[in-house]
Amino acid sequence: MAIYLAFRLQQTVQLLLTSMFLAGAITPIVEQITSFRFKYDRWKIGLNRVWAVVALYLFLLIVIVLAIAPAPQIILELGQFFIKLPTLLEQIQLPKGGLLNFSQDELRRIFQTQPLIDQAQNLGKDIVSQTFVFTLQVVNAIGIGILSMLIAAYMVINSDSLVRRCLRPFSKEIRQQVEILIPPITRCLGAYVVGRVGTSSLLGFCTYLTLSICGIPYAGALGLLVAISNLIPYIGGLVALVAIFIAAWGVDFNRGAIALFICFALQQIEAFILQPWLVAPYLNLDPFELLLSIIVGAELFGVVGAIVAPPIAGTSRILFNHFVARTNDEDPDTKE
Repeated sequence: MAIYLAFRLQQTVQLLLTSMFLAGAITPIVEQITSFRFKYDRWKIGLNRVWAVVALYLFLLIVIVLAIAPAPQIILELGQFFIKLPTLLEQIQLPKGGLLNFSQDELRRIFQTQPLIDQAQNLGKDIVSQTFVFTLQVVNAIGIGILSMLIAAYMVINSDSLVRRCLRPFSKEIRQQVEILIPPITRCLGAYVVGRVGTSSLLGFCTYLTLSICGIPYAGALGLLVAISNLIPYIGGLVALVAIFIAAWGVDFNRGAIALFICFALQQIEAFILQPWLVAPYLNLDPFELLLSIIVGAELFGVVGAIVAPPIAGTSRILFNHFVARTNDEDPDTKE
């Protein structure tokens, strides 16, 4: 019966899982806000969870409004970039002797793979024309996002009572284990969401500034593409660099090369400095495990799966380490 209901209520289950993921991500931030106290005369004043969530959501609302203001023009520019992609590819002058054991004709066939170009053009036409289906998808995504945020806020504000009610049917030992695991799991989710989204947004903005200063066309669209594609580790940055290379080729060679080099340097700073500082200590995954989780997530759920797979794998690693350590402690053969 439970499997049947889960199958029939797929959208509701997805909404609840998304809300739980978001609640786990913002819980560490809310705890930091509520732990902050400032002195006024002899009183220490701070915010409770309700006002902490309200303050966090107000901040997010301001950021979203600032981001939405130039969004229509940037999205339109992104659609035009995809539509003109075949023309931009034709402008690329390939070496006559070939490159990396590929002849000039083979390289041109790779760069002009027709199915990929057709898909990119169709996506660009949908974005530019703002078809009914595309608009409906955007509105539906916004509605689901708002509903998820409201449910997540309820979960965070009432987390203590919700955990008690959910764990009431279980034994005292299980309740204790869950209470031990909740803090590291929420820190993992929070660090990944804040770290990936924050650094990707910063990287996209810096890319936009670089391309604008160097006079590269479609700077806003490419900045948006970098911010979105960077959410996919390893692969996303390479895809964004290829798009920047295609757009910069028709410009002056020196300016295009400088812009491409700076964008590559920005990606390396984000990958090797910001990510290890903000995300790696809480994700608990080595490079192979991270890559494997991305491949499995992409195979199962496409782009969305590749984005959400690392925090799920990090949570699984926390659970695995906890229960393996607990089993080793209880096994007399492992003790000296």
